[in-house]
Amino acid sequence: MNGKNALVEKPFAETPEEARDLFDLAEEKGLLIQCYQNRRFDSDFLTVQKVIESGVLGDILEVEMHFDYFRPEVPKSAESFEKLISFMYTHACHTVDQVLSYFGDPKAIHYDVRQLLGDGRMNDYFDLDFNYENNLKVAVKSSYFRLKNRPSFVVYGKKGTFVKETKDRQEEHLKLFYMPTNDDFGVDLPEHYGTLYYMDENGQYHEEKVVSEVGDYSRIYEGVYESLVNGKEKVVKDEETIRQIEILEQGIKEMKNY
Repeated sequence: MNGKNALVEKPFAETPEEARDLFDLAEEKGLLIQCYQNRRFDSDFLTVQKVIESGVLGDILEVEMHFDYFRPEVPKSAESFEKLISFMYTHACHTVDQVLSYFGDPKAIHYDVRQLLGDGRMNDYFDLDFNYENNLKVAVKSSYFRLKNRPSFVVYGKKGTFVKETKDRQEEHLKLFYMPTNDDFGVDLPEHYGTLYYMDENGQYHEEKVVSEVGDYSRIYEGVYESLVNGKEKVVKDEETIRQIEILEQGIKEMKNY
C-alpha cells in the first residue's frame, strides 16, 4: 500500500477474499483503507430515509429501488462477458450498498441477473429481492434498456406510499461543470420533489409533496477525515464492503438466460 491511506472506488475488489486481504494489510500497516460509497449521500436516498423515519407510512412493507438507463449501445458494444464491467459490478454496487447501509444484511436474497442480448454477452439487467424480518422486501432493479425510467424509489407502508420519480442531481450538475461551490448545487427543484400518499388517523386521504433532502458527496470525505484525524468509525465499514462484494459475486454466479 506504499504507506498511504486509501479511498478506493467501488466495488473495491473483485472478490471478498481480495477485499479481506486489503483490509488485513491496512490494519497490519496501521493505515486506513475504505470503499468510496458516495451514493449513500444521494438526495433521493436521504429523502426516502426521512419519509420512513417520520412514521407517516406506518410499518414499511416494501421498497422498490430503480437505477435505470436507456443506453443500449453499452451492452451492444460488449461482445464478450467480463465480470468487472458487468451491470452488477458497475451499478449494483451503488444500490446494494444503499440497501446494506440502511436496512442491514437481509435474511435471504433472490437473484434475477440476466444477459438480455444472450449468452456470453454483457450482464445488462438485474432484479434483486432482499428479504428481511417482518415481511419487509427491498427490491433493487436496473436495466440498460429503459427508455422511460421507473421511479427512483417507491416505498409502500401499511398507511401509505411515497414515490420519488427522479434521482439525485449532483452527477447531472457535475457533468455540466456546475460545481459544488454553487449554493444550489445538486438541489432539487419543486418538480423533482417526491409525492407522499397516506391515510391519517381519522381515515382522511392526503397527497402532498415532500421537499427533498440535499445530497452531499463531500460527506464521504468528511467521514474519512474524521476517521483519520479523530479516530471515528469508518463511514463505510469493512464488513459492509465485503458483504456487498459477496452479493455481487453471487449474482453473477446465478446469472441466467431465459
